Amino acid sequence: MKNLNLIFKVFIAAGILFFSVSQPEASSYSSIKQTAMTKKTNTSDKMKTAEPIRVTFAGDTMMDWSIKTTINKKGADYPFSQVKSEVLKSDIAVANLESAVTTRTEKESKQYTFKSDPKSLAGLKNAGFDIVSLANNHSMDYKKAGLTDTLNNLKKYNLTFIGAGVNSKAAYAAHTQIVKGKRIKFLAFSRVLPTTLWIAGFNRAGLATGYDLKLMQTRIKEERKTADYLFVYIHWGKEKSKIPEAFQRDWARKMIDSGADGIIGSHPHVLQGFEYYKGKPIAYSLGNFLFPDYVRGDAAQTGLYHIDIQNNAITTSFTPYFIAKDQIIAQSLQTRKMVWSKLQAISYGVKIQNGKIVKK
Repeated sequence: MKNLNLIFKVFIAAGILFFSVSQPEASSYSSIKQTAMTKKTNTSDKMKTAEPIRVTFAGDTMMDWSIKTTINKKGADYPFSQVKSEVLKSDIAVANLESAVTTRTEKESKQYTFKSDPKSLAGLKNAGFDIVSLANNHSMDYKKAGLTDTLNNLKKYNLTFIGAGVNSKAAYAAHTQIVKGKRIKFLAFSRVLPTTLWIAGFNRAGLATGYDLKLMQTRIKEERKTADYLFVYIHWGKEKSKIPEAFQRDWARKMIDSGADGIIGSHPHVLQGFEYYKGKPIAYSLGNFLFPDYVRGDAAQTGLYHIDIQNNAITTSFTPYFIAKDQIIAQSLQTRKMVWSKLQAISYGVKIQNGKIVKK
């Protein structure tokens, strides 16, 4: 692993030089989307209260294997039918798309490769998701051609992507969305990659690496200059572990010190705990959000992580769901309470009260 990390550091050195020497203004990096205001304000109020903004995050999502079969039988909306109403209440919803979206057959030589049908994206879109992170260890399972197909298919379904692109400039770009007058930015990185060849280069399609903290800090600092809020979605950690590694807690704090307003993690395929640092939220792993019917127990426990913004204050909450028979299903209040209790036990300095995550 030490040799692999050394290879990654040497490989991305050129990328760091590119960003530090020839980096354009942050505004030219970012894609911008204006979200319409749906609520009315009372302009006669002497003391105006800013409208609340909700940003929702979900974990690892893929529509292959049994899910592909189920979608062919029941439609792309079926897996999300029980979670859709809650997602649609959010101003922005983000998921980690852990799959290539292509019909190609040539794939990487690795233990697991995931490929979703293009039509499956309709389910994500109809459920209320706006953005997907492609910074993970499966987006390029069907090589560069498969990644290109994925990017094109996401565009067809009007789903924004972060953490990947046709070159390093695109892969490391932040997506900017203007919501109720606030500029909210999103960056994505992956610290789980099977080879350095997956890292985007000056003229090479690929992903945004999460192996270099300084590079991530540089991107965060640049984008924060023109953002009201900036959130980082990062693929990292140890699979099946409910506890983040020591470096993750350290890196999360350093990214927040660099300007991030929240760190959201994925990859372990199980839920991990929550934390606040300087008032900024950290969710170390959101686990699986939609995975095939082989997932059981902790790997099937999922949920929606909400970040609520109002009057410059950030609060968070978590709504548990469960994956069963290729569908994200609602859970009873009694079961949700059990999930919250377990999550509180593995979190850091927080209490979870009816889903609301608050500092002790």
